[in-house]
Amino acid sequence: MSTVAPEDGASALHRFPRLGRYIQPSEQKSIAPVLWLTVLAMTLSPLLADGNRGRGVEVGMIGASAVVALHRTGVHRAVRHAAIAVVILTTLVAASIPVLHDGTSGALEVTAVGLFVVLLLITPVLVMVRLMLRPRVTVDTLAGALTAYLQIGIFFGALYLFIAMVIHPTPFFAQTASIVYSDYEYFSFITMTTVGYGDLTPATRVGQTLASVEAVAGQVFLVTVVALTVSNLGRPIRRRADEPTDDGS
Repeated sequence: MSTVAPEDGASALHRFPRLGRYIQPSEQKSIAPVLWLTVLAMTLSPLLADGNRGRGVEVGMIGASAVVALHRTGVHRAVRHAAIAVVILTTLVAASIPVLHDGTSGALEVTAVGLFVVLLLITPVLVMVRLMLRPRVTVDTLAGALTAYLQIGIFFGALYLFIAMVIHPTPFFAQTASIVYSDYEYFSFITMTTVGYGDLTPATRVGQTLASVEAVAGQVFLVTVVALTVSNLGRPIRRRADEPTDDGS
């Protein structure tokens, strides 16, 4: 018998049995709307993120992408409803603080950015779980991989900003003139893609370490998850020899 065979979402759980407590494969839907929300947030970031209201809007879009991901990845109803409530609350708090606060690096704004960092962890984790449970590599699988990749870039941008606020007044970048929020996200994607223009460089050891981690993680993600997804489009996911087939054999 071939080691590669079609399988449905339920049999995919044989590879990760513990996920069966939280995931309902039959309720999984296309992940494309999450990708479009992520692309929109990333594209509008330079226009929105430097103003307090604009930053609130970007946080709202990221929160919306997490809610949509929770709906579309097949999370069990009870877990989904609880998680959505937490995500909405976190989004409201993180989005409202920049709008209502005076914009200085006080405890409230540090808290808002910290919540934003946590919020950015939700969608990539959900999407990666979804990818592991897909029975076949499809265009939707590719959309999920790209979503996770882009949100990881946004995550590191928010993390850099959070570190910069924590170590304030020590500058995060060696270039200290007119640094705004969108610069952190720009630096994140430039680092993750290893372009390395050199117009912004971290001035602290913490920043240098995080930049190194992001550069390595970004390249590993591209050459493994994204590259393997593209090269295996349309193929069933390989199963171990001890996994049951669709007829239970």
